[in-house]
Amino acid sequence: MKILDIFENIFSFLKSLFLNGLFTILPITATIFFMHFTYNLLVGWLYPLKKMEPLFLQKIPGAEIIIVTLLILLIGALVKLLIITPIIHRIEKIIAKIPLIRTIYSSAKIVVNFFNIPDPTHTRKKVVLIQFPKKGYYNIAFLLESAQDNFKKLIPDDEKKYVKIFMPNSPTPATGYFFILPEDEIIPTDITFEEAIQTIVSCGLITPETIKKMK
Repeated sequence: MKILDIFENIFSFLKSLFLNGLFTILPITATIFFMHFTYNLLVGWLYPLKKMEPLFLQKIPGAEIIIVTLLILLIGALVKLLIITPIIHRIEKIIAKIPLIRTIYSSAKIVVNFFNIPDPTHTRKKVVLIQFPKKGYYNIAFLLESAQDNFKKLIPDDEKKYVKIFMPNSPTPATGYFFILPEDEIIPTDITFEEAIQTIVSCGLITPETIKKMK
């Protein structure tokens, strides 16, 4: 019996070492896999650009990614300086006249603008809690704006005040559900937009610092 206990202790010790090692390398492995996958995806997308590069750049792995990154930085600088803003507005006016393209462009721009983090204090990014899919189940959501001037016309109950709510999915916050809820059914929070996104993307593994600081 003692020999069995010894073997069991040795097995438990080895199991503990294995799990410690596994849980240590898993985040690193997942990060490397994601970066490798993203790199190969970008290289595949930018392959036509590589054919247009000078010969000395074609010999550098990932040179096209660096070029595109610098180009994006340049565009960002020009937009910041309001140099190409009129040009962008002119292009948007042209796109607005194309039936299918204008729908895709406007939808994509709304989503991108919503998840653009430089202005986390904007009212559209106020973080709230809602009960979904039933009472007692709480989810992080974003308060958009009042629904009184538009969707309220479709709701028979005229006594309550309604608001627009977007509840993102986890771990892909760019997708989710749109709700029109009574204002008294949402729970305001002090959680910042960045903290909410981190929590959603991590599937709840990251707790917002605002909550940690609460007494």
